[in-house]
Amino acid sequence: METFAFALSVTGPIFLTLIIGYWLTRIGLLREAFVDDASRLVFLVTLPVLLFSEIFTSDAELGQELPLLAAGLLGTLITIPLAWAAARPLARGDRSAFIQGAFRGNLGIIGLAWAANAYGSSGLAQAALLMAVVTMLYNLAAVTLFAVYSQDAPGKWNRGSWGKLARDIAQNPLIVAIVLALVCRQAGLQLPAILLQTGDYLASITLPLALLCIGASLDFSLLRRSSLTAFGAVGFKLLLVPAVLLTFGWLFRLPPQSMGVLLLLAAAPSATVSFIMARAMGGNSQLAANIVALSTLLSIVTASLGLALLQVLY
Repeated sequence: METFAFALSVTGPIFLTLIIGYWLTRIGLLREAFVDDASRLVFLVTLPVLLFSEIFTSDAELGQELPLLAAGLLGTLITIPLAWAAARPLARGDRSAFIQGAFRGNLGIIGLAWAANAYGSSGLAQAALLMAVVTMLYNLAAVTLFAVYSQDAPGKWNRGSWGKLARDIAQNPLIVAIVLALVCRQAGLQLPAILLQTGDYLASITLPLALLCIGASLDFSLLRRSSLTAFGAVGFKLLLVPAVLLTFGWLFRLPPQSMGVLLLLAAAPSATVSFIMARAMGGNSQLAANIVALSTLLSIVTASLGLALLQVLY
């Protein structure tokens, strides 16, 4: 019972914050313009500051986290083609939504928030490094998916796609912040205390504000129209993906905290960007929205049970 209480203490506050964001929107206190501005603020400023601060001040060394990063990398490399194969029997318009929802998790907000709740600053630093590696794979898969399923140019693949991908990765504020933090640490740079304190102020608003924005963007009324395809994608994301990544974690003999961080990022619900990608490709954006809402609702159960089971086994 104590293990499940611990797991619920990790996932429960995050879910309740999402619900509060959802409720504040429904009563008109959070308006769409504010949510859009706040989301940009988080992505461009406060979340990069949070990631930089946690990695720069962490006691962990990059070399010590290589087994964790390898487990996340290999597990993701397996789950992406599995999601692609699982979508083959579906109608063409449903495939892009299924694939994105099945493998792409909300690592930058919910995954990081869970890791911070469970393991504090050290867990957050580990999660940030893992997120950077996995996000690059997500972007590679997204470009491939767009090339195959875009209605504007089905099957189109050219150097421009790779060039855009490279620019997107190089300009991604989250990845830039993580790389910059690693470089500064390696160089032995000492930052003034006033800068670190200012960074802490900005970082402290990141996760609550981001969670409120995600909650405000959810539409749980879509759940009434969820299909078997949506449930299939959610089952893939919340059950199969964590199982595959944890298998690699076990093979690499990761310590308990690293296994917990791996689980929490793997078990994060489908990313909201999957809806944007499905719409851009002319796919079933309604299905994509259903997958995001359903996975967000059910992830509180699957992540809590998975973390509790991990606590028992380790």
